[in-house]
Amino acid sequence: MPKNRQNKKNKGDLSSFSPLPSSSPSPNNLQFLSAARSAPLPLPSELEAYEAILPGAAQRIFLMAEAQSNHRQRLEVKALSIEGRNSLLGILAGWFLGTLGLLTSGLCIYSGHDAAGATIGGYKFSLFSGNFYLWNSRTAS
Repeated sequence: MPKNRQNKKNKGDLSSFSPLPSSSPSPNNLQFLSAARSAPLPLPSELEAYEAILPGAAQRIFLMAEAQSNHRQRLEVKALSIEGRNSLLGILAGWFLGTLGLLTSGLCIYSGHDAAGATIGGYKFSLFSGNFYLWNSRTAS
């Protein structure tokens, strides 16, 4: 049985197990080397190899990278535009609902329903102040 494998009888015994490879290579000791790189374009040597295999491949790779960059920039502009629109719609909806609540409160008080008008007005005031507090605490942090 190889030295670095566990015996089924001594399943919990790790005394003969060595996670590090030995210093001298042997047929039972395989070593793997891998490299990873993340970049929009291949290395110049890789571009030369692509060009040798398929003439014009390097230019096609550059065009593909430029198209991807333009696409990503268009998506970012669109996302910012949508975020700005949603923010404006939220402000307008809040203004409309707040004004509607205050008008309802005033109408209730004017028509003799003081308790209902005060309740609606107090509720709207607490919503306004609570939202203002939350918005300021989010933007401060």
